[in-house]
Order: sequence, then structure tokens, then C-alpha cells
Amino acid sequence: MRLDKQCLYTTIVFATVALGACRSGTPAADSAAATPKADSTASPGATTGTVRSDSVVLRTDKAQYKAGEQLALTLENKSGTGYAFNPCTRAIEREDGGSWTAIPEPDRMCTMEAWILDPRGTRTGNTELPASLTPGRYRVVVRLTVESSAGASGSAVTAVSDPITVS
Repeated sequence: MRLDKQCLYTTIVFATVALGACRSGTPAADSAAATPKADSTASPGATTGTVRSDSVVLRTDKAQYKAGEQLALTLENKSGTGYAFNPCTRAIEREDGGSWTAIPEPDRMCTMEAWILDPRGTRTGNTELPASLTPGRYRVVVRLTVESSAGASGSAVTAVSDPITVS
């Protein structure tokens, strides 16, 4: 399945989950979360309208991995806004000459599910690095959808990890 189809399916699932959710009392968004900072290091082909979030922190469980190794992703929400995401549909980017390039994974398949990251909450999910990665510096990018108070799918933000080393 191509990456652009995965993004489309993820968006459809998130919208379906958001429309069908019976959540009451969703807190109002913090003003800081409502105005996320644009990501000047966005990878080519990034979805228009997706901005890098200062309100969601993405951490990996280690700083160094081997190709194909499993890693734990921890997302910490520092805002009063809820988000939906899927740790499986993360992107891996390689540093090359000071810029970041997304690593294509055309055969990667994920269960399309929406994990909810509550306001001021923390969630940890596992994923694995592609076995074909060559040694170098990489980072993990997770796309999150803002939960709106009306129950409809909101705008998208990204959380980006600190660089990791693959040996």
C-alpha cells in the first residue's frame, strides 16, 4: 500500500471515529495549541495544512537502534486539546546534508485504528524500524489529528522525535 493511500485511509478512520465517538465534556483548546508553529523542516510530500506541534512531545525509548528493531514511541500532550493518532503509521526520516528525507515504505501495512491522546495525557505505542535502514541519523514523525469539540475531525499536526542513530 502506498504512503499516500495510508494517509487517506488514516484520515477516513480518524473522521469515522471522531464522528462516532460519544465523548462528552471535551475541554476547550489552549490558545497555544490552537496556533501550532509551522514546521520549516517538513519532509517533501508532507500533507498541506499539517503543521509541527509544539504542544505534543514525541520521545523514543532509546537513542540508538539497529535496523528492524522495535522501538517504543511516547507522546506527551502538554495542551488542553485532545488528539487522535496511530503509532504504526509513523514516518521515518533520514538526515541527509542537513535536511530530512522521508524513507519510503511501500509494503508497510498497519491496522487502521485511532489512539486517543487526551489533553495533558501521555500514550506509549510500539512500532518498528524498517529492516532495510542503512547506518545513519533518523527521526520519527507521527501525524496527529486535533479532536474538535463538535466531534468532527480537526486539523493535523505532527510530532517529531529527536534524532536517533541506526547502526
